[in-house]
Amino acid sequence: MGDAETSRAQAPEVYGGWQDRPEPDYELGSGWRTLRWASVVVGAVPMLLIGWRALEEPGQVPVHFAMDGSVTRMGSPWELFLAPVLIWLLCVLGMTLLSRHPRIFNFPKPLTSENVQDMYRLGERMLIALAASAAVLCWGMVGAMPGMPLFWLTWVGGAGVVGVAAVGIWQMVKA
Repeated sequence: MGDAETSRAQAPEVYGGWQDRPEPDYELGSGWRTLRWASVVVGAVPMLLIGWRALEEPGQVPVHFAMDGSVTRMGSPWELFLAPVLIWLLCVLGMTLLSRHPRIFNFPKPLTSENVQDMYRLGERMLIALAASAAVLCWGMVGAMPGMPLFWLTWVGGAGVVGVAAVGIWQMVKA
């Protein structure tokens, strides 16, 4: 066997599209699995609170807020309910469900037979942490309602989303 043949035989396989990639062969720890589903439940509670509040409100309610939490527009109680529910459905529930399928993720570098399982694990963890941050963001949206001083959680959830994405991508690039 020549040197060229030997180096080709030792080179890791590079996967193209998600159809070419192997299935995940690892199991997440119980903490990550718990956080995945706790995010769905914790993020759903504010939606129930907003829905309950919308049923009780006969008139106009604050529906848009400035960066400092002050009210900038009034509207229907159901309008107040729509944005947080969409965020919960798309960001919390959507990322939670998607996190179970790392094979279809886009990654910041090529997947090879040597790094594919590590990249899957990092991608799955990143989506779980993003869903948890989005659940905190949902609580912040509820906190903007009168009598619920939790608006500051909007900033915590937003910072969590940015921080998790930055750290997650950095970990995948260096993996």
